[in-house]
Amino acid sequence: MSAAEGQISPELAQFIQQEQGKAQIQQMVASVTAVCFDKCISAPGRSLSGREESCLSDCAKRFIETTQLIVQRFQSKAAGAGGVAGGF
Repeated sequence: MSAAEGQISPELAQFIQQEQGKAQIQQMVASVTAVCFDKCISAPGRSLSGREESCLSDCAKRFIETTQLIVQRFQSKAAGAGGVAGGF
């Protein structure tokens, strides 16, 4: 096996990164769906009530905001570990 055979082309690396991003988004959607459905829907019916729609919307927003906050905190800690004060 030559050195060229062991390397991944930039196009393939970009494709892999895009697919990993898609998988992460799909996983987040599945998590939001499961958590919010269990929290907001007591008895599935033919349609959602106004309360259920509102609950699902609020739940999804909180889930996304919380996820963003966690990512920001991890990024801040990672920057702090690299020599920048993280504030923790």
